[in-house]
This record gives sequence, structure tokens and C-alpha cells, in this order.
Amino acid sequence: MSVPAISTGLDGIIASGNVPTWIIQEADLPSITESTTSIPAAALSAAGSVKADCYHNMGDVSFTRTPTTRDRKRACEKVTVTVKTGETIDGTITAIYDQQADADATINAVYDALPEDSTVYVAIAYGHDSMSASAPKKVDIYRGKVSTRAKNDPVEGEDLEFTATIAADLYLEDVTVAAA
Repeated sequence: MSVPAISTGLDGIIASGNVPTWIIQEADLPSITESTTSIPAAALSAAGSVKADCYHNMGDVSFTRTPTTRDRKRACEKVTVTVKTGETIDGTITAIYDQQADADATINAVYDALPEDSTVYVAIAYGHDSMSASAPKKVDIYRGKVSTRAKNDPVEGEDLEFTATIAADLYLEDVTVAAA
């Protein structure tokens, strides 16, 4: 791959307003595997899906991938090599909620989309305008089981929030979103 010659500094995309996040229910993406390269755009707007970025603050959705490794030293090798054997993916989503609102109220959409023990997909479209009427071109996808969902202790002047932890078992990078 060739790299274009750049003579001046480049401005990046500012994160605010350009990192839309969707929570998609397992039933809306039933055939996702390690070899999946595209998903239908309809999954982002399915009845069980929630566009969650207006429900959380910047930094309130995070996933950490930690490789699992072992050391290997073959008889022909002079140096011990660390080999990746797998990885652990842990995620957290913090969003707003209102315990006094009806369960189907708009403010509780993310809370309702993340019940404990459910399997969900989290799709993140880095650089896509959150208010765009069109679907993103690509998304990163995490699949995981919601381990816990707990209400956060309120702090004066802040929104009431909850945090869900997700034990993910699949990460797909740069998945194409296919038009209907």
C-alpha cells in the first residue's frame, strides 16, 4: 500500500457527533460469525435495535481487548516467541435511565435493550455523522452477553445513569453495512 505524500498537517474528525453507536438484539443479526464481512443496514433500524449515542456521554461506551498468550520455544528457534492463543473482550456501556418512567419510555431505551444475560451486538461507526439520514459505510461490531446491569450512585448535577458490563466473545472490524 502506498502512502500519499502529505506536506501539511491533517485535521482529524472530531469525535463528538461522529461516533454513532447501536445496540442490536441477537435476533436481528442471527448469523454473525468470525468470517462476517457485511451486515444489512436494516439491522441498525430493526424493532429491537437502539441508536444509543444520544443516551450516553463521550467515553461511556468502551471495550478492552486483552490478548491471551503463551510462550513458545522450538528447538530450532534461538528466541522465545510469545504466541497469541485468544483474547478477552470486556465492555461497559453507561447511559441515562429514569426508574420512574414507564418501561417503554424513550429515555429508558438503552436500559431496556441491555437486560442481564441477554446477548447483544454493539455496532460503532467511527467518523459517521450521527445525525445523517443514511446508514454508515462501515462499523466495528462487538458481540457479547450482558453480565451485569446496575444503577450508578447519583452525583449532584449529573444525569441518573446505569452501567452494563458486557463479556464479549467476538470482535469484527470494518464490517460493511450493505444497503437494503
